[in-house]
Amino acid sequence: MTYFPRLRLLALSLCALLGMGLTACSDGDSQLQQSPPRLVDAAEVKAANGASVVSLSGRVRAVERTVLSFEVSGEISTLHVDVGDAVEQGQILASLNDERYQLVLSQAEAQAAEAQAALTEKELDYNRLNELQGQGFVSKANLDTAKAALETAQSRYRSAQASVNIAERDVALTQLKAPFSGSISERLAQPAQRVGPNEPVLEAISERGGFEVYTHVPEALVGKLQRGSKQQVLIPALSQDKLTATIEHIGTRPESSNNYPVVLALESQDGELRAGMTAQTLLSPRSGKQSQGSVLVPLTALVHGEQNTVHVLRINASQVLEQVEVTIIEPRVKFAEVSGDLAARDFIVARGAEFVSPGETVEIMGQGPERFN
Repeated sequence: MTYFPRLRLLALSLCALLGMGLTACSDGDSQLQQSPPRLVDAAEVKAANGASVVSLSGRVRAVERTVLSFEVSGEISTLHVDVGDAVEQGQILASLNDERYQLVLSQAEAQAAEAQAALTEKELDYNRLNELQGQGFVSKANLDTAKAALETAQSRYRSAQASVNIAERDVALTQLKAPFSGSISERLAQPAQRVGPNEPVLEAISERGGFEVYTHVPEALVGKLQRGSKQQVLIPALSQDKLTATIEHIGTRPESSNNYPVVLALESQDGELRAGMTAQTLLSPRSGKQSQGSVLVPLTALVHGEQNTVHVLRINASQVLEQVEVTIIEPRVKFAEVSGDLAARDFIVARGAEFVSPGETVEIMGQGPERFN
């Protein structure tokens, strides 16, 4: 009867192996359960609080300003002013080399003098023949010929005199004069540079017309602004006081990156305000939709599904993701006003919501112990 101890030993060995297997499975499940939650970037839901205010950067510029140029071509001999110089109306700002125009003027004056002499001669001929024709010594045909020659001489003289006037005008146009009293804001050409007609040389501004703010508005916002509406402007270099401004112009063509130009006229102006200062425009776009009870969420938090559905992923108190359907009321620059089962101070996945799923446990980036790989 020696086989019973062997059977007992075999049974004990099997039990030990089974115990080790169960322990290994338990350890494996424990390791799966202890895998770290995925990190997500979260944002706090904010109340819409009625009308939105969009802050955009801009620049102060003078209302009365102009780019100055010569009406004739030539080489700039002298620039009499520089940036920042105060100028008076009619003051000479720049001059072209007028040697060629002086020569053209001299030539025109000589041709005019020649035409004047020819005209005088034809007048004498006509008057003499007219007197003789009255005495019957000259035929009417000869008198008509003299009269035609006189009229031709008169026409040539008028043409020569017009050439003189044009040449004198061109000589005068070699000097660029200030159209109004103000200052030079930009110099666009240099001495000895050859410029053509209407090529920018200087930019002049005048403070007598006041100042305006020039900014660019994104395409999603430009349709919600109204010309004549009151807005607010902040000039950080002067003070934190908000100035009232009126939208004077809304561009119809984008200038860069689908941003449209908007000009606001300042109603009250600080005595230290200068053209070129940085401005912060606080625009309140109009909205025709009811926004009561709505909240603001980042545009990057919105997940668009099938059949035009939109949802966000809320992070509950247990750090588990919940899918919340929302309705977009109004898109803004970086946020969207939405309605749905969301409340202010809820936390949602701010970006990358397409890579996580409802029911998944997550950890908010920047919270909890720091992990190193």
